[in-house]
Amino acid sequence: MRYRKWKIPQEVLEETQQAFLRGQHEVFVIWTVCRNENTEADTAEITRCIVPEQKPGASQYGVWVHIAGQELQRIQLDNFHRKERNIVQLHTHPGADVRMSKLDREWEVVRHVGALSIIVPHYGLRDLNSFEGVNVYEREEADWRLWSSKELSERLVLSGVLLIRMLKL
Repeated sequence: MRYRKWKIPQEVLEETQQAFLRGQHEVFVIWTVCRNENTEADTAEITRCIVPEQKPGASQYGVWVHIAGQELQRIQLDNFHRKERNIVQLHTHPGADVRMSKLDREWEVVRHVGALSIIVPHYGLRDLNSFEGVNVYEREEADWRLWSSKELSERLVLSGVLLIRMLKL
């Protein structure tokens, strides 16, 4: 399902920020939505932040985080029992470059059409409330499409406030 707007509770954003501050390495987080939500059909209301068990790595080619298949299966089973679905994947990059890499595309966790992938700069050390410097990608049939700043201003909502209003552009 494709959503026009994404409502993010402050608690989920704070939990995500805390996960990003766990260390000076890449960190991966998943947001869920209820499968049987009774809200407007065009709005995704984020319900939960999941911080999978993960192992960071680094080589001469860059940094990454690996989530084992068993952990992904555990998350899927938990989501099934909670009647939730993974809808957004977020992860950090070491610097300001938040383009989706080839490895990001190969190791995508949330991959259905309409899902989001949010890449956060500087290992998430900046306040996530403003989403300053992030790239937001939406999954389409063939690939991920980068959102424009206009889309960001119209589609991401935090506690009833459009996120773009908090950005320092």
